[in-house]
Amino acid sequence: MSSGRVTRIRDEEACELAAVAALAAAEAGAPPASSIGLALNLAGAHYDDVILRLQSLWRRMQFAPNPGHVTSDANTSPAGVELLRLAKDAEANGDDLRERLRIYLENSFERRDFELRRRIEVIPVYMIIVLVIFFMPAILIVLVGPSFQALLRALYEV
Repeated sequence: MSSGRVTRIRDEEACELAAVAALAAAEAGAPPASSIGLALNLAGAHYDDVILRLQSLWRRMQFAPNPGHVTSDANTSPAGVELLRLAKDAEANGDDLRERLRIYLENSFERRDFELRRRIEVIPVYMIIVLVIFFMPAILIVLVGPSFQALLRALYEV
């Protein structure tokens, strides 16, 4: 597994943890900004490198005159940017953050499930390659070997 893929998976896990924590805070009645702030602090205990970038982006989004035009760093995960934007939109429009977070989590789990299924579909191809390279020659030697020896003996006797 490449380092980029591991980093992306780690970023998505951190964002999912933050989304679940924000959903719990929103269910308890916290406003959207407080929910995301609490969620980022909680997720930062486990994924500090990922969450620090998201906390920086969240602070810039909170104090920017136009939060929709705040650009993220190159290292900030797209899942994290999506999470923060939906929280900021919910806060600006007065929408319910809980429903948006449920949809975000559902989409996130579907993306993870799709990625896992895509990776699993490749495994039989690798297994067939291993079978052809290693087991087929051994099976051919066991099955064809005795008849080939009998053929050679018959040809040498003639």
